[in-house]
Amino acid sequence: MLDKELIKKRFKKSIKTYNSNASVQKIAAEELVLLLGEKKFKNILEIGSYTGILTEKLVEKYPDFISYTAIDIISESEEYIKKINKKIIFLNEDVENFKTEKKFDLIIANASLQWCNDIKKVIKKLQSFLSYRGVIAFSVFSQDNFFEIKDVFNVGLNYLSIKELNSLFNEQAVICEKKYELKFENSFEVLRHLRNTGVNAIRRHNFSVAEIKEKMKNYEIKYNNRLTYCPLYVIYQDF
Repeated sequence: MLDKELIKKRFKKSIKTYNSNASVQKIAAEELVLLLGEKKFKNILEIGSYTGILTEKLVEKYPDFISYTAIDIISESEEYIKKINKKIIFLNEDVENFKTEKKFDLIIANASLQWCNDIKKVIKKLQSFLSYRGVIAFSVFSQDNFFEIKDVFNVGLNYLSIKELNSLFNEQAVICEKKYELKFENSFEVLRHLRNTGVNAIRRHNFSVAEIKEKMKNYEIKYNNRLTYCPLYVIYQDF
């Protein structure tokens, strides 16, 4: 089980540094919006709005929305979202506990659903919120994501495979994978990047200073201070 209090703590701490460090998350947001094509959406639900990287792009593309609901586990996210558009309804909630009677023609999430304890259950729930011919679009990460960190530090999230994701949509989703490799000057910069984007919220570690130094040295030798993001883009339309 993920430690949701730790997740909130780490993301609250990184909220001011996130936008200047989340280069791959920005790319993923742009890719998601492009994959939506020319279809128009009026009632939007965004999961994990955080600093509004995706929100800003969606509001720009769909300025005539009727309703836009953004939810995030971090309450401070509201300030960022309201600066983008005051008409957006912000809810400080965990998507795993979220309930609504509303229907949405677009349900979208960028790099956030991997923080669910039961992503399969969440996706099924989101499908129940979808209006007729509505679209679910999201980016998550593949099992190869951050393989360097998992190898050296033995920490990582349990990501679903493409096959598992597709089965949740009865093989009717379009899923594609991309890889982005970031290069840093040293292993300390790698860890700082993880901290500044909040993705060090996987678990509390009890490494000693000596152990951390040894692992950082191993990281530099084995992976030359590279870090690999492997986002999956999932687009599903209800029929």
